[in-house]
Amino acid sequence: MKTKTILICGCKGKVGKAAAQLFSSRGWHVAGLDLAGENADEHLDTYISCDIKKTEAVMKAVANLEDIHPLDVVFNAAGAELRTGFEDTAISHWEELLNTILGGSANICKAAGPYMVKRNAGKLLLLSSDYSKMPGDQILNAAAAGTLHGFAKSLGVELAPSNVLVNAVFAGVPFDLEGIAETVYFLADKDSYTAAQVVSICGKNQVGGGSK
Repeated sequence: MKTKTILICGCKGKVGKAAAQLFSSRGWHVAGLDLAGENADEHLDTYISCDIKKTEAVMKAVANLEDIHPLDVVFNAAGAELRTGFEDTAISHWEELLNTILGGSANICKAAGPYMVKRNAGKLLLLSSDYSKMPGDQILNAAAAGTLHGFAKSLGVELAPSNVLVNAVFAGVPFDLEGIAETVYFLADKDSYTAAQVVSICGKNQVGGGSK
């Protein structure tokens, strides 16, 4: 019998799929939320099509899920990437990316957080990507990640007294999908202490060591 439930936002992306597969294999009830189409993933027990940028839609989706399976953990793996140099970047591009990365995280935390606070238990995990060390036009992505880190730390401090643990999972690029999924699983299932932290998963490929 599945006794714990995780909601994975961005469940159709590579990171979301890897996390869904791992949690499903370890006996969790896995709910997925994504903008794209219908559910075709055998690792998802429940699926809701929803735009994470839309506050009311996210609130409704979480309320519906809570009626079925109270959420023990939310992992937001939803994201966006826009490559453009600073001088060529329109303000609308900044707004769109930040609305997805930061706004989406705020929406899902705003929706799920109160349920967790009421139960005095829960975990909110937010994926960010380390584009700051990548060559090319990555300023938007790097800025969005930095903004998300501040959000996760501040919200983590605010919710820790209610035993709701908020952390950012900071993944080096290119992604180590297995490493990310295992780290998320540790924070979700094994850890009951870490809060308001940026947990880094950056290995030798991201810091210049390459692969052997």
